[in-house]
Amino acid sequence: MAKKVRILIVEDQTILLDALAESLSLVDNFTIVGKTTDASETLDLCRSLNPDLVLMDICSADGNTGFSETRKIKEALPTIKVLLMTGMPDQSFVSEGKNAGADSFVYKNVSKEELISTINNTVLDYSSFPEDRDGSQQDRFDLTDRENDILRLVCQGKNRKEIAEALFLSENTIRNNINRILMKTNYDSIAQLAIFAVSKGYIVP
Repeated sequence: MAKKVRILIVEDQTILLDALAESLSLVDNFTIVGKTTDASETLDLCRSLNPDLVLMDICSADGNTGFSETRKIKEALPTIKVLLMTGMPDQSFVSEGKNAGADSFVYKNVSKEELISTINNTVLDYSSFPEDRDGSQQDRFDLTDRENDILRLVCQGKNRKEIAEALFLSENTIRNNINRILMKTNYDSIAQLAIFAVSKGYIVP
């Protein structure tokens, strides 16, 4: 019989939190030891409940993020596994999760069977991260962090002036960066590239 896995779930939407807890509690070797919509409670709950794994949503309504809470857990209680989850396929999330010390990462559109498998494998020290979204745009286009920031703002529908104001740069600097982005990507217009990036899920506006 598989080892019982003690799970703490952190999800800021109550309806999703309850659905996850109910669904995973039906798995023979899973025990849901706690759940919360407030990410700031996570470390205290880990200390009191001693879970094997925290299923952690990246986005949180209370101003904290799954990344910051993961760092706190890994610094204070490094033996606890953290499985980050998100419904937003932003290309930077996977790398940020790795940098925060997360053990695994899933998107919320995975099947229940895949989620169960990822949880079990993570507890057994097998990390799992999406291969096709993390850095795929970065690898293909070799964009710098600034260029990625500019492209993300373009995808949000901002013009050059608005982008310059948001990044505290001159419009001329933004124009030069956009020209470099187009040269690297072989696109004729930044609008076409933005449509591609959003349609492929590399950037969520």
